[in-house]
Amino acid sequence: MSGMDHPLDRVRALYREQFRLHGDSPAGVFWPKGRQEQRWEALTAAIDRPAFDLLDYGCGLGHMKNWLAVHHPEAGYLGVDMVEEYVEHARRNDPEAFRLVSGPADIDRDFDYVVLSGVFNMRYVESEHEHEAMTFDVLEQLFARTRRALAVNFQTPFVDYTQDGAHHQDIGNLLRFAVDRLSRRFAVDHHTLPYEYTLTVWRNDRIARPENVVEDDR
Repeated sequence: MSGMDHPLDRVRALYREQFRLHGDSPAGVFWPKGRQEQRWEALTAAIDRPAFDLLDYGCGLGHMKNWLAVHHPEAGYLGVDMVEEYVEHARRNDPEAFRLVSGPADIDRDFDYVVLSGVFNMRYVESEHEHEAMTFDVLEQLFARTRRALAVNFQTPFVDYTQDGAHHQDIGNLLRFAVDRLSRRFAVDHHTLPYEYTLTVWRNDRIARPENVVEDDR
């Protein structure tokens, strides 16, 4: 395989150029309008304990780590990304908190929580169907490494226009995938930001009988 043969090579090149242009900033990871804290709040809404470990998959420049340290000071954090320039830059401040990976198969331990922010906003391939299939495969592999909950955000399909190459995940398809391959216990947050939504899926979906409520997993 050469140059741009891998489906993710084009996306990596776009992120590298964005980092070259905008440096260590939200714009450097394709969030030119900011709003990062609102995303992190939605992605961590399922956290129900002071001490836990969290995997930030597709961490970019690792900006979430500092926010997590303020809001969840007892949390353990690992950020991983497939863009070498991002990881090298993030490791300057904390070499142990960031790792370069080539995909979810490189995740070699379990975490209480796994979050993915903006990872699937750009299509990896031209076909929406193929990109969605790749998205679902990544989520299934990462959910297998999740002890408590996985949260991921997407651009909403309920918009007036879309940019070329952008992916706006169909919510119905996503929920069918979650129920069939992950867990029946999920929540969709479509109120935090107008053009994005967050799916949270809990590992524990056991039902307590005869009350017919979710079994307490605290």
